Amino acid sequence: MKFRYLLLFVTGSSWGVQDNPETHTPAPDEDQIENLAPLQVTASKTATTTNDSAVAVSVVTRDEIKNKPNTLLPDLLRQESGVYIQQTTPGQGIPFIRGLKGSGNVHLVDGMRVNTAFFRNAPNQYLALVDSFMTSQIEVVRGPSSVLYGGDALGGVVNVLTHTPEFYSPDWEMTGQVFSSWDSADEKWISHVGGDIGNNKIASTFGLSYQDIGQRTTGSGQTIPFTAYTARSFNNKWVLNTSNSSHWVFDIQYTHQPATPRVDNLVAGFGETEPESAVYLFQPNERQFAHLKHTTAEPTRWYDMANYHLAFQKITDNRFSMPRSESRTDTEQNHSDLFTFQADWNRAMSDESMLVYGIDTYHDTITSARQRVLADGTEVPRDPRYPDGSSMRQIAVFADWHQYLGDHEFSTGLRFSDYDIDLNSPDIDNDRLSLTDLTWHASWLYRLNDQDRLFANVGRGFRPPNIFDLGQVGERSGNRFNIINPDLEPESVISLDLGYKHAGNGWQAEVVAFVSRYQDVIASVETGAVTDDGLAVVQSQNINEVDIYGLEAELNYYFDNGGHLFTNLTYTHGTEETTDGEGPADRIPPAFGVVGYQQDLSDEWVVRSQVRYANTQDRLSARDLTDPRINPFGTGGFVVYDTHFTWRHSINGQVRLGVENIFDKKYREHASGLDAPGRNYHVSFYYDF
Repeated sequence: MKFRYLLLFVTGSSWGVQDNPETHTPAPDEDQIENLAPLQVTASKTATTTNDSAVAVSVVTRDEIKNKPNTLLPDLLRQESGVYIQQTTPGQGIPFIRGLKGSGNVHLVDGMRVNTAFFRNAPNQYLALVDSFMTSQIEVVRGPSSVLYGGDALGGVVNVLTHTPEFYSPDWEMTGQVFSSWDSADEKWISHVGGDIGNNKIASTFGLSYQDIGQRTTGSGQTIPFTAYTARSFNNKWVLNTSNSSHWVFDIQYTHQPATPRVDNLVAGFGETEPESAVYLFQPNERQFAHLKHTTAEPTRWYDMANYHLAFQKITDNRFSMPRSESRTDTEQNHSDLFTFQADWNRAMSDESMLVYGIDTYHDTITSARQRVLADGTEVPRDPRYPDGSSMRQIAVFADWHQYLGDHEFSTGLRFSDYDIDLNSPDIDNDRLSLTDLTWHASWLYRLNDQDRLFANVGRGFRPPNIFDLGQVGERSGNRFNIINPDLEPESVISLDLGYKHAGNGWQAEVVAFVSRYQDVIASVETGAVTDDGLAVVQSQNINEVDIYGLEAELNYYFDNGGHLFTNLTYTHGTEETTDGEGPADRIPPAFGVVGYQQDLSDEWVVRSQVRYANTQDRLSARDLTDPRINPFGTGGFVVYDTHFTWRHSINGQVRLGVENIFDKKYREHASGLDAPGRNYHVSFYYDF
């Protein structure tokens, strides 16, 4: 009855069915393992502890989020094993997972896609348009996950789970939170207020967040111009419990950045004598999201539990720019309207086996326009950045079988996907692409004992070219001009990983080795042509094969005196096949990690100190060498020290004081468009009521 018990556990925890402490007390080992290996749902679409998942999973919990630097949502993934954060400009950020970034990974909010049809296969800003303050947990699946999540899930999956209100009494109750923080290095003020109201039948939560970011001061006191921006977010979620085993959830999310400068266009980069632009603003960047979900655990002959999702997301990516070389203004409007429907079902086929299956479909329509006005007021016609009215549609079915055989668990899965991509342009031959694909995976987990696991995975991932890859046209950063390529082939990957996990006896650990071979990788390639304005002509092309392998390791050790030692290390190596032989792959992060210690000094005071480090990365591809964000001699390594004190002045409130980058180190995260903050003094206040 393992799977049926699991479904009942999820049902109870989701709808406020509390355990009676007089009738159920977890065994100490059970309780300890659950604390060291939190529950997650992303890896298998079922609630599983990270220690019992047959894949590599990183989880950032609600308690950890309260004690992390928190400007953008990607900031919450810093210092996580296997996840490297790149930032082209403040207001943006993207995770690298197993050497891949952008559209090489699937980004989800409550299981719904953030990836759009113009999602770049490079660093971009869209995950930063998700409000980090309404986040209850972030789950990162490291490795291909195309069976459950479809195209783009080559490197991994980032799933942001938003806060859901829970009340257990029929009486109306209300709770809330207030947060405010100040950071000196970015002249940064952040505020958030939120509240929950409801009872065990109906409940609602709301949140308001505001960011005011100023000029960045890097190590050694240098100030970077054009880093100031503001952002505001609003979130509202409603929960209706129609029975003990069925509920509805409806939520809306809104984030708006009115005018965010792109620093790497406004400050000269490596190999540049002057900046490209006098003004370059994302004006505005905006995300609107609405999501209706129905979950039922009323068993039928077809399922024990079912989830149904209907979602709409609108991404606005408007821009305003003025070049330094001539007197003109360029404006553009780009919108993605993404509709998603998804249904998945769990069925315990026997006491020792379970089937997860479902359907997944989305349709994304791109609206794009661009204008140019000369100094004398003359309007010059321009092609839009993307084909106006272009669209991308996916329909897919998937199934994943789990089987227990003693201490062994096996799972195998298949997904069939059908894509229709319409570039909507009579000027383009073959402006409509129809693609189908079959992805698969197989996993094995062996329980050595109550605490230790061995696991292995092999699988195939898939990414169809999207509108950004196929149809983008016009100027790009780095003095480039992009031309269309409607003849791209899809990317695919075959990946293998082997790992060991432990949770219990006061410590948690994970070690994973992986190797991946990517075929028909899509990258921006210089064609050798130059425009009349002197811009290098580039085009998205398939560039043969890329091999990436690496090691991810982490350890958490908890001492009897309240101390917590934590450390992780990630190493990634990438090789690309070229016409001249083998060479380094694009934008592979250096070896990086963290070592730290947290100690309870008393019931009220906690101190946390850590060392963040990264090795030098001088294995650069030919495209890296021409990227003005990357030093052609390599990105220097760094070691940075942070210390924070937390004062828990009451059961509901805390004040956090800290100094980050204590020795004012000047450094840059590899492939980022600006240097990291220098010495930073941090103060934050958090209160629950």
